[in-house]
Amino acid sequence: MASVSTNAIIEQLNQARNLAFSSKEAFPQVLRQVFQFVNNPDQKIQEWCAVFLRESFMTDESKISSSDKVDLAIDALDGLIVLANIEDTHILKNCIDTALVVFKLVFRYVAENDGCTQVWLKLNELKNSLTSKFQSTFPLPPSDTDEHDQFRNLDIKIELIKFIVLVIDYQSRTPNSSSFSLSHVNSNHSLIKQSIEAEAFGLLDVLLKVLTSDVMVTPLVTALLNHLSVIAKRKPQFITKIVAVVEQYSTETKLQSNYETVEQYKMSKKYVDRCLKVLINFMLKNQLVPSNYTNALNKKINLLVSRGEDIRKKNVLASSPEDSNIRKRKFEGFVNSSKKIKTNDYKSLYCLTEPDNELNNFDLSTLPQNILVSMTLSALNKASNNKLNKALDIIRDRCKYTLENFTPADTRVKKENDGADDEDDDDYYDYRTETEFTLPPPTELSFQEKKNHINVIIKNFFRLAEKDVSSYDEKQDLNGASSVSKELTKIAIKSWKNSSWFVILTRLASRGMRQIDTSKPLLKDDDTAESKDVVENEGISNLIRQAIFDYFLDDVHARVDFIIEWLNEEWYSEKVFNEDRIYEELKEKYLEEYEKKPLSTENIESKVQEELETHDIPTPIYNMWTGKVLDAIIPFLEPGDRKIFIRLLSDLPYLNKDLVSRIKSLLYDPGRSKIGFLSLQFLIMYRPPVKGACLEILGELSQSDQEDLKDEAIKLLKKYE
Repeated sequence: MASVSTNAIIEQLNQARNLAFSSKEAFPQVLRQVFQFVNNPDQKIQEWCAVFLRESFMTDESKISSSDKVDLAIDALDGLIVLANIEDTHILKNCIDTALVVFKLVFRYVAENDGCTQVWLKLNELKNSLTSKFQSTFPLPPSDTDEHDQFRNLDIKIELIKFIVLVIDYQSRTPNSSSFSLSHVNSNHSLIKQSIEAEAFGLLDVLLKVLTSDVMVTPLVTALLNHLSVIAKRKPQFITKIVAVVEQYSTETKLQSNYETVEQYKMSKKYVDRCLKVLINFMLKNQLVPSNYTNALNKKINLLVSRGEDIRKKNVLASSPEDSNIRKRKFEGFVNSSKKIKTNDYKSLYCLTEPDNELNNFDLSTLPQNILVSMTLSALNKASNNKLNKALDIIRDRCKYTLENFTPADTRVKKENDGADDEDDDDYYDYRTETEFTLPPPTELSFQEKKNHINVIIKNFFRLAEKDVSSYDEKQDLNGASSVSKELTKIAIKSWKNSSWFVILTRLASRGMRQIDTSKPLLKDDDTAESKDVVENEGISNLIRQAIFDYFLDDVHARVDFIIEWLNEEWYSEKVFNEDRIYEELKEKYLEEYEKKPLSTENIESKVQEELETHDIPTPIYNMWTGKVLDAIIPFLEPGDRKIFIRLLSDLPYLNKDLVSRIKSLLYDPGRSKIGFLSLQFLIMYRPPVKGACLEILGELSQSDQEDLKDEAIKLLKKYE
């Protein structure tokens, strides 16, 4: 009953959302009603509210006026404080996006209306709640090591970087700027004191700690370096602090993390160096660097350029003798954190080290009891609470798994022979020719076991990728085989090529695991959950997709053909599959009408085809993975990669507004904005369906406070509108 009630509430909320976006007058009233549902204990309803709040505050003045948006931002503070403390990644991410808008609106409101004590207190509570989460793993629980925690929850941390940079911008003075800052607040303001700038300095120190870590968390480092260029240009009071950290930062001194491969470490160095070079060039070009740091940064930029040229001449992912000099961070976690045990004994149950380690065979019972007690107490004193709790959790999960999957041994009691001779074996076993023997049915694989098997299959396919089969002689392998075997082989694989493994793997992901969920029609807005089999099959398909995605990231330049082929296969398979589903649903609908009114329903097939043409065929899987590809490749594009990127955009089978919007991050990067503008021009000229989305991005940039972006956007708008 609870799920039915939840679905009913969400259905009503969806109706309210449709009303809000269709009526500018009704929008404020609907949004205020939604605020009441934020406190609902059901997480699905809270997630819906978080998404709707983000959509509402991100919309333009065509849907909601500026004055109404300010009032609603004040009313939204209570709800955002609640959402910011819910342990759900999706909810928190939407909450931060909403807070980016709300903080600006409410801060300005308080600056212009002195005396709003309650509003100011709530805004500070929201701000403190979000900024404090940057150095934690919230909403995820902490793991057994700090190093592992640095590499977790990166999406939330990147969102928090944007929010913290906004707080720094608003809570510090900006000389000679039209953008809002502490400089625009009355110096005698009773709530917003000028001393609040000290907090901005403290928040900047928190961000700069990312650069002082002994390992590189590349997504965080690159995101921070890009934001530092904005702070450096607007806030001269921070420039010395920023330049000092940047001048000391060197990828050569960073250790390889235990949670990245050697190849990932080398790629991280390459792209962090590139972002560092862009930031230093930007600061030098705009004369932001203090004179006492100019020489040091010029030397550093020359070093980065030289290092980049060396990397370009060779394959950064190829093994080299220099790899042996890479230093790895000391591992502080558990080597064996598996929740399954190989053998049902106490040794396997409590083993958290490498199972093959010879120390595991040491017999501690040979030591005196007083020494054992001393060793145990010393070890417990050195272990942190988090690490000890994590170890106990692993052992508890092993016990639970063993008990749930325990199979008693098949023990048979041998009867006494009662003096019978060995020759009477037949009588002993009571052999009867009429006895029928049947094999037990195969045990059904669990979802985890299926995942393990598919991982083995994926690894085998990628081993094929490393083999050269261009000289493979099919006839040689068929010599001596029967005629039936030869014919079967020809049918299975007519001509194996170097890329054949990839074709099979992509089709296994896009077609092999696909299953129709008859309980969830495409043409109806049904909030019922998908069947367990569909969810599990899709999860296995996503394992294959993730492996292909990771393979592409290992060498983007050389494997762009593979990624284009995969995404085309995903789009085609999903489109055909969903088109067939919609066709069958429409046909069933018209057949039901025919059964009720045989005389009024004619030519069912033509009606089905006509209505089918009016439907947009959904391709959510393709959209999701194309978005992931763009999000992965865009941060690491270099100025010379424009041909590769434009080719990727041209060969993608389908683009929409959401996918095109990923290009915006390129436009805000001073060193790569040219690629972004060239991409938009290409899409406007050769991909008409997304022309409107491209013009919308240009329109947004034409309102930017960055003059170079603004001028280029206005020029292109005049040309293509």
